[in-house]
Amino acid sequence: MPFQCKIGSSQPATTAVVFDRKASRNPQLNIVMSVGTHFKKKSMTKKSLNKKEALKTIKDRIQVNTPRQEILNELSDQYFDKTTISALIASTIDPQTKEKYKTFNNLLLGLLALTIIAKILVGIVLFSSLSPFLIPIAFVLPILTIWFALEVSKFKGYIYNILGMLAIASIFNSIGNIGESGIYGIIDIVLVLAICGLSFYLGSKMFPNYGFFGPKKDTEGNILLG
Repeated sequence: MPFQCKIGSSQPATTAVVFDRKASRNPQLNIVMSVGTHFKKKSMTKKSLNKKEALKTIKDRIQVNTPRQEILNELSDQYFDKTTISALIASTIDPQTKEKYKTFNNLLLGLLALTIIAKILVGIVLFSSLSPFLIPIAFVLPILTIWFALEVSKFKGYIYNILGMLAIASIFNSIGNIGESGIYGIIDIVLVLAICGLSFYLGSKMFPNYGFFGPKKDTEGNILLG
């Protein structure tokens, strides 16, 4: 009985030829194939979001007045996570707005600095009465306020509404203890009220399209970037 060797089936090649002929006869099928191939290649070139690189690109583009929607489209082609990219764009300030509200931002920084100093002094008095070894803890107390001050100094758009909300909570807490604190409690309330007002004011003026939970949207659900 003769030995038969099958090198391979010609079916795949035949199928490919038939499919190719169908595509050539059907322009719509050819368009669908082209779009699918383009989308596949585009997806393969995307990578995980690198916030540091993306933020640098955003700042550079805003510096030369590139429309924010155009920046979003550009970065969305490079990275995944369009939602985070939108938040980064909406919370980045442009040079003109930064210069316009620089004085008010510095005033907010000054109020935060006063709060930090006050907390440290109160902590020193409190802990020194217990034990001199506890005094270093006083410098840890205002760590959250220090972080807020650093973010405000960098004009980070997301921080202003958060700071304003925490200031409101602090006001209610101070009002509850005003009987024990006396004049110092009143000073604290005035200071926190000023921080609260400035935070919300600067947040609404410098970042009008950034809400409490990220970029705002219009009635049709489109992201507002400014």
